Order: sequence, then C-alpha cells, then structure tokens
Amino acid sequence: MEPIRPRNAAKEYLRRYRMLVIRKASLEREIIALRDSLTGITAPIKDAIQGSGGDRMADTVARIADAESRISAIVGEIREQLNSILTAIEAVPDETQRTVLTLRYVEGLDWISIQEHMHYERTQIFVIHGRALVTVNKWLEGQGRNENGV
Repeated sequence: MEPIRPRNAAKEYLRRYRMLVIRKASLEREIIALRDSLTGITAPIKDAIQGSGGDRMADTVARIADAESRISAIVGEIREQLNSILTAIEAVPDETQRTVLTLRYVEGLDWISIQEHMHYERTQIFVIHGRALVTVNKWLEGQGRNENGV
C-alpha cells in the first residue's frame, strides 16, 4: 500500500489551470452555438413581423440572450481564476522555478518533457519544482487563501 501524501495547497491550486482552460473553451463554444441559433431563427422573424408567432420568437430570443449572459459571466470568473494562478506563478522570484511551474501547470507537460525542454536531470527538476511550490504556498497564505486556493 502506498503511503498517503499530505495535501499540497500550491500543487492543487496550480493544477486547476488546465481544467479551467478546458472549461472556458467549452463555455465559449456554447456562446458561439447560442449565437448561431439566433441566426437560425431569422426566417421565423419575418413571420413575427407579419403578426404570427411573435411571442414565441421574443421568448426564444430572450432565453438565448439570458443564457449567453450567464455563460459570459462564468467565463469572466474563470478568466479571473486563470489570472490569479498566473499571478501566483509570477510571485515566484526565481525564473527557473517559474519556468518549471509554467511548463508543468500552464502547458501541462510531463516531467520528461520538462527535462528535455530545460536540459536538467530529473532530480534537479523535482528540486526546482519543490522549491517553487514552497514559494507558491507562502504566496497563497499571504493572500488568505484556503488549502484549495480559494
């Protein structure tokens, strides 16, 4: 049985970046789909202007606009979270450490790819990463964030 490792707030906080990027892209695609659905109702608009189906058309347009507004607000919140994670990385004073964090959490590279990019040995990468996480944990504490970075 593997020993249970203690939670590392910095690691958990930084890992959220890739999932947030994926979620933001999905929501942005949904906004595009909603806008496309508006173009699909242009023919019925002619009917509405001529007096038939106007209430349904107005309701449909209002629902689409409301959905787009809600999704846009969520996308804005996700952008703020992404910026906060990038700010945490930038709070690390050592450029090498910032680079490891960026490659690992922003680009989502595995350890071997990071080694190849940076031309360091595996152990060196782990030491650099560990030191960077210590700094990010201190930054999180200074920001008054809980163990999930919120």
